[in-house]
Amino acid sequence: MAVSHALKYRGYMTTARSRGLGAEIRKLRKAAGLRLEELAEQCDWSRATFGRIESGAKVPTETEIAIILGTLGITGRERTRLLELAQDAHQPHWWEVAGHPGLPAQLVALLEFERSATKITDVALGAVPGLLQVADYTRAIIGAGVQDEKDVESRVALRLGRQTVLTRKDPVVFHALIDESILHRMVGGPEVMAEQLRHIERMAQRPHITVQVVPYSLGAYVGLNGSQLIMEFQRQRTIVHLEHRRAGVFLDDPADTFPFTKSVDRLAKAALGPADSLDLISTCATAMENHDHAD
Repeated sequence: MAVSHALKYRGYMTTARSRGLGAEIRKLRKAAGLRLEELAEQCDWSRATFGRIESGAKVPTETEIAIILGTLGITGRERTRLLELAQDAHQPHWWEVAGHPGLPAQLVALLEFERSATKITDVALGAVPGLLQVADYTRAIIGAGVQDEKDVESRVALRLGRQTVLTRKDPVVFHALIDESILHRMVGGPEVMAEQLRHIERMAQRPHITVQVVPYSLGAYVGLNGSQLIMEFQRQRTIVHLEHRRAGVFLDDPADTFPFTKSVDRLAKAALGPADSLDLISTCATAMENHDHAD
């Protein structure tokens, strides 16, 4: 029997939301200092069953999630949030609206998706892709909207920590499509911007990283309506992440993700090639360096 908006994977159903829930449970288990088999035993389940829950291949029932949270001692708002997440885990996409200026609730899921992806494509319109940012650039971007210095620094550290997916032993394949306007926007001043552009040049030398600039000369192009992060996996559905200041959405229904993957293919063909893109980035970096020296 066909199941709407779900992916058949090793006999189970997995969606972006079920995988996000599994990532949340894994994080709580590790925070409690428990191995998977230890928590499974405490819940009186098999290790295989608990492994499927953490991978998102099995969505726990309300009773099962209550047992997990009770065993881990999770109460209050966190318990309520995870129970609600489990109730709707078969949905193909979901909106998360942050009710506070802190980290978005869906960040745990995003970190897990980036960690397990085989390829990530970032179409960036307003800022350098997060996986390519240097600390001072990130600090300037986040500091523009967050006043608490401690909160800024924690978020900078977290964003830089995400970049290990590009530098680990088995790095993810990364393709950045960067709007030309980003190269000229003096975020953090000319010195910071020059450092940022030189960093992109260095990272683009790695064989698993491709950087292309979408030039002004292209005019209007599909994708101008917003930045997008496309994550591909070996055995699971592609996930598209759309993020805004106070809200974000994950899409994993093929009918929803296909237009994004198709438009990215077209955009890559229309953008400057990697060599020409690096030439333009280098020219902009030199201009920033000269501007800084002039000051």
